[in-house]
Amino acid sequence: MGSLIGELEAREAAARARAETLEAELARLTARLEDEREAWSRLRIARETVEQLASLAGGIRYFLAVEQQ
Repeated sequence: MGSLIGELEAREAAARARAETLEAELARLTARLEDEREAWSRLRIARETVEQLASLAGGIRYFLAVEQQ
């Protein structure tokens, strides 16, 4: 019976170690995901701002061209 208990304890320790490794990896990946989502959000906002400015600049150029005629 002693060797069976010892084998179960060894397997339990190995499973615990794997779970702890996966938890650490999950925490690292979660932090990376948050960083990437933030970068994505900043890029989306930058693109939208550039689109708005380009649209505004196009309207101003049209207005100036009409005024010059």
